[in-house]
Amino acid sequence: MTAARLLHLRTAALALLLALAGTAQAQPTPQLPAVLRDARYCEIVPVHVTREGLRASVYNTLGFDDCPADKWEALTRRELFRQFGTLAVVMNGPRHFLMDGIIASGATKTGEVITVGGITLAKRAEVGLSLHQAMGPAYTEQTIDRDTTYRFDAGKPVFQLTGPDGSVYVMQAYAQIVDPTLTYAELPTLGAKLTLPPGWSYATHTPEQDLLLVANGTAIVVQDDLKNTYQKMAPR
Repeated sequence: MTAARLLHLRTAALALLLALAGTAQAQPTPQLPAVLRDARYCEIVPVHVTREGLRASVYNTLGFDDCPADKWEALTRRELFRQFGTLAVVMNGPRHFLMDGIIASGATKTGEVITVGGITLAKRAEVGLSLHQAMGPAYTEQTIDRDTTYRFDAGKPVFQLTGPDGSVYVMQAYAQIVDPTLTYAELPTLGAKLTLPPGWSYATHTPEQDLLLVANGTAIVVQDDLKNTYQKMAPR
């Protein structure tokens, strides 16, 4: 083999390796839907045991697609356990967002992108769980690590819980997990369906100015007994 031929082969091999490396590093970029309120999404939450306790990673489909029902329903526990290397994985969905805008930063904005069963998801949060939180009932506070600002437009309804101590929690997403037929149109009267603990109440509020829910590193959330999720508002 001539020196020129050998040089040509080496150059071609190097170009192929660079092309493959570029392909491996390329990740799809999520694009938020034009209308975020009532946008459907799903989450996959693997839970790991660490020295600090239970740790959950939250991956969701927002910005990639609307979590097609056929692909979501085809996912198996075995496939998820193999993908994440853990014995506990929560399929959290389908859900629908209720805010009108999201501003994300830090890891919340640039999280790892993965594909499971043909569904693309991005890592959006880390959750530290105590055993009580992991096994706890509805209306139990949980702390989530994320940097986000959720915007609820003025003149549009927000749905909220108020706890016994006066704390207010604004619904960030409703779920079709416990009640697959639940729709956005039913949310104003949802309180009649909930089994609220003593001292808790549910109400609809229409803000006159944009409502901003800010999480600078952490957010405190609760779920009701239908697994709808609410973020705690900062005290006024």
